[in-house]
Amino acid sequence: MRRFPRPGALIQGALAALALVGAAGTAMAETPIELPGVRGVGLLAFGAGPQYIGADESVWLPVPAGTFALGETRRVTVTGNYLNIDLLDHPNWSAGPAGVLRFGRGDVKDDEVAALPDIDMSLDLGGFVAYEVVGADIRQRRAVGLSVVQDVTGAHGGFVASAYARAWTPLGAFGALGMGAAVSYGSGDYMDSYFSVDAQGAAASGLEVFSAGGGARDARVFAIYVQPVSRSWAIGGGLIYGWLLDDAAASPVVDSRGQLYAGVGIARIW
Repeated sequence: MRRFPRPGALIQGALAALALVGAAGTAMAETPIELPGVRGVGLLAFGAGPQYIGADESVWLPVPAGTFALGETRRVTVTGNYLNIDLLDHPNWSAGPAGVLRFGRGDVKDDEVAALPDIDMSLDLGGFVAYEVVGADIRQRRAVGLSVVQDVTGAHGGFVASAYARAWTPLGAFGALGMGAAVSYGSGDYMDSYFSVDAQGAAASGLEVFSAGGGARDARVFAIYVQPVSRSWAIGGGLIYGWLLDDAAASPVVDSRGQLYAGVGIARIW
């Protein structure tokens, strides 16, 4: 039987694209994806997810991604609208600056939400730290991490902190199944921008006046299957289910507390 020499690289590469399906709204774009042992990878996924956080209508979008080695373990990773730079030369720890291009909210299909003021696109900058352990089989991986990013453009003026845990396990000769969970906290300014409705907005939209404060924004679980098909290619698919919490769930802007994302993708390793 033919053996693929780099299954771990293929698994990690495909994960980077598939974990971020529906990049326009998904909060998974605020958690880093590490790619140990890969010199370079190009990825393309197609995902469906809510048009904005809280929407009940989905949109399809391409999600490009890539990682570029800066040394033995240091690297730059771009995944959809998320970028992080691992500055640590360590087999388990990774940490460094991170950024999110947050698309805001505008031109939405919901008539009531469309009547509210648009939320401008923002650039959120901060950092991340993660720790990963790899087992005897490179497909056996356990990781935890934290990412914090702050708006530096004045669009919402707040920050979002996200923590996650994930695990990979072998499935079949070469495949791997990944499962995990994440939770995000939004500051008062961020939550106010995305989930509050002031008196003027209520008059224009017909929605109730609502004031959102800082707190837990959402919790998410995900499952992803990745299958290498050659030495340099892998395919896979994934599902992410998010559940809005606290003031995010209570906001009249939200049509659906449950947020489902699904996608398929392909990864090329070199």
